[in-house]
Amino acid sequence: MHRANIILILTLLISTGCASSQGFDRTAMGKRLHIASVEGQENHSVSHQRTRPSPPFRLGIFFAEHHALNTPSIRKIEWLSADRDQLLRELAPLRDEQLLADMFVLTDIRLRGDDIKEIRQAGARFGADIVLIIDGIAAIDRYNNRLAWLYPTLLGAYLVPGTESDALVMATGSLWAVHSDWHTLIQPVEERSKTVGAAAFVEDAVALQDAKQLAIHALSKRIADQLRLLIEPTARTNSPHGE
Repeated sequence: MHRANIILILTLLISTGCASSQGFDRTAMGKRLHIASVEGQENHSVSHQRTRPSPPFRLGIFFAEHHALNTPSIRKIEWLSADRDQLLRELAPLRDEQLLADMFVLTDIRLRGDDIKEIRQAGARFGADIVLIIDGIAAIDRYNNRLAWLYPTLLGAYLVPGTESDALVMATGSLWAVHSDWHTLIQPVEERSKTVGAAAFVEDAVALQDAKQLAIHALSKRIADQLRLLIEPTARTNSPHGE
């Protein structure tokens, strides 16, 4: 029995991850999302009066999925139905502003996030005027805090809040007109969330989901601001969001 307890404790200690925080590799995460190209490109597309679409729009939303395997420092994001519903709720006020006539999620499993042409064609089939592509990446920094010294006791491994799971989510997006060459990029956002507890009960998925919800909320504000730029100047002055 004593040997079994030792094995259990060692297993729990291994599962807690690193003894100290390792931080996040933001550079590697940015490369996954091609953030450098997003930040370096000036947004000229909004100023193209002749090619930009006119509101109200039918907006098709596509959530990109990464097929690459997770690494110790970077994890792919799985977009859940709750995430899709959250974004729809966040953008719903744009209907009252007469910016959106309708919005819906494109769920064609054959689509890839980097195949802009296919996504635009799919949007056209469903009657979208603009397609919004959402992409994101995540990282988990799991480590022990100063209370972890109590873990060698079996009771401590279940009761002592000596493990912390810190999640970082980066999210970005892009808007593409279906019937013209207009497009614009959404500046990326990043949000963090942390859970603290005993090694046996701290779940990385909880911190990750919380950070993802915060990122969707922040990104939706930037999407809304970008869509408002498409309002004609005369209409914008009469809008409650006008200057």
